[in-house]
Amino acid sequence: MTSASPPPSSRTATLVGWSLAGLAAPPLVILPHELGHYLVLLAMDVPNLALHYASVSWDSREFWEAVRGEDYATAADIAPLWAVALSNAGGPLVSYAMVAGCCYGCARWRPHAVLVAVGYACPLRVLVGVQHGVLVLLGGDPPASYDELRVAELTGIPVQVLVGFGVAVVGVSGAWLARYLPRGRRTLAVTSMLAGAVFSAVLYLGYVGPWLLP
Repeated sequence: MTSASPPPSSRTATLVGWSLAGLAAPPLVILPHELGHYLVLLAMDVPNLALHYASVSWDSREFWEAVRGEDYATAADIAPLWAVALSNAGGPLVSYAMVAGCCYGCARWRPHAVLVAVGYACPLRVLVGVQHGVLVLLGGDPPASYDELRVAELTGIPVQVLVGFGVAVVGVSGAWLARYLPRGRRTLAVTSMLAGAVFSAVLYLGYVGPWLLP
């Protein structure tokens, strides 16, 4: 097992290395998550299925209208409820598996900056569930739909349990991965990683992604 953190590096090496790690993180986080949704629906031969750069689409409008109207028989005629639930859970499960893999990789081999960046970025999507809880407490309008909420609608598992699990993953993995930030350069590493990730996310979501997988 490696030591708690890598040896000190120069400011320039830290700036460049962690910026590049941040640049790599958004596509490495987003696409596997969407594939987790897509592959389940593909196996179920759901009609008009398409993988996009940051989403998966299929003929789901009537399905969700039936579910939200508690007309489960009609919904099941469109697509199996368990398959859609598994598909919606598939994205988060892939993300959590990637977090575990990044933590293991840092501990087992070498704490590459990309592993740390991807490990931090993967579970952050759960923040939409946190936003949901805060808005409900404040009397605002919560998000209309997100993975954990759709799983809760189809399975009856309280959405607070699903979001709470994600928050726990964020806390535990964040504390674990912090050990692998460079000694004496942690602030620079984090700010460089964030700057690279923000730039990459804008580039991927605004330009590259729509061009590759519209």
